[in-house]
Amino acid sequence: MIRERLNVPVAVMAIVVVAAGLIVFNPPGWLPEGTALTTAIALITIGLYATGFIAEAMTSLVFFLAAMLFAIAPADVVFSGFSSSAFWIIFGGLIIGMSIRHTGLGQQIADRLIARLPGRYSALIAGTVTVGLLFAFLMPGAMGRMVLLVPIAVAVADRAGFGEAANGRIAVVLAAIFGTHVGSFAILPSNTPNVVWSGAMASVHGLEVGYMEYLAWHFPVLGILRSVLLVVVLVYAFPDRLGPRTETPAGAPPLDRDQRLTAFVLLGALAMWASDAVHGVGPAWVALAAALVYLLNAPRLVPARPFAALDMGPLLLLAGILGLGAVLAYTGIGEAAFKQLLPMLPFEPGEGARNYALVSLGGTALAVLTAMPGVPAIGVPLGDTLATATGWPVESVLIILAASYSTYLLPYQAPPILIGAQLGQIPYRALVRFTLGFALLSIILIFPLHYLWLRIIGVLAG
Repeated sequence: MIRERLNVPVAVMAIVVVAAGLIVFNPPGWLPEGTALTTAIALITIGLYATGFIAEAMTSLVFFLAAMLFAIAPADVVFSGFSSSAFWIIFGGLIIGMSIRHTGLGQQIADRLIARLPGRYSALIAGTVTVGLLFAFLMPGAMGRMVLLVPIAVAVADRAGFGEAANGRIAVVLAAIFGTHVGSFAILPSNTPNVVWSGAMASVHGLEVGYMEYLAWHFPVLGILRSVLLVVVLVYAFPDRLGPRTETPAGAPPLDRDQRLTAFVLLGALAMWASDAVHGVGPAWVALAAALVYLLNAPRLVPARPFAALDMGPLLLLAGILGLGAVLAYTGIGEAAFKQLLPMLPFEPGEGARNYALVSLGGTALAVLTAMPGVPAIGVPLGDTLATATGWPVESVLIILAASYSTYLLPYQAPPILIGAQLGQIPYRALVRFTLGFALLSIILIFPLHYLWLRIIGVLAG
């Protein structure tokens, strides 16, 4: 059994290592000079993250060691993940989640939510996805939404009677994670790639895109229909039924003192996250401030030795993912690959479906080497080239990129997904399988519907 379980990761990693060796000893001509070794290390790191061949945190350490031993980039680039705001968001999120569990606030919230949801498994999943999508309108930062929603989703799964390794538990947590992230790509200020796209459109092409305009282009398909697909896939990929639940009596006990304080700090953080455009304080520092309040009130709000209870794995994983992305951006490997590929693509003015497929799938492939924000950062400056190749206006052809940067094949491409999965303790292989499967279904089912919708509303010609 063990041998069979290891066959696929071993085979994949063997292929990856051979490909990396070929790149080192016979570098492709399109690679930037001196980046063959960097490409090989990045390829092996991506393979390790994708297969889970070793623990994800260990993969990060392997990457850090290899990057510094072979000096593929400056130390401040390799270790940039530790100084990123995302690192401090997940640190704050881990402490917030610790407090929610320690005080029992999560169970109190879960009791009240469960009492108001229909007693059907599919309704629980649909309700969780809907709550996540609604929060995408309220909170502009995907990281903050993960920190807030995932601990509550875990508590809901507990109250719904799902055991630690149950399909239902995985589905509820993934519904919160993907529910608040997938649909947010159709809401302009709700995540980083959208903002990068909008900023690049203005700075490179002088095109200002409004909130409602962006919503009309994308929300009906990339927001609503993709969320419906998410519910269906979760219900069928992780079949389960609601177990015995702790019923909440009509006179449920009120929150105790510690729970009220935990909730007060959490609501304050939510208010700060939702209004960051007004006060300018980043979501990372809001999360860190909330974490400090909890830590200063140990052992009431967190365990007496909170750092002994803190899992360092999510922090190392995120630092490694972000460091890898920074190295790829620093060396320009992803951009070089995309520019090399672009002239080879069979664009043809008048062939609308083919052109949409090439732009959207090309951007999806680019995201493997650049992570999600890299797609608009690299793709938008190529707008004139794409417009000439497709026969569409610059704005029209670049609108398609939203389908690309909202579709991630593997979890490492989207740090918010990794953060949510780590906070919710989702098995990494289950996360990889679901992410890849959902991406493929999105390409097969959602991309054609997005193309048709853009045709119907007049964004794309034939």
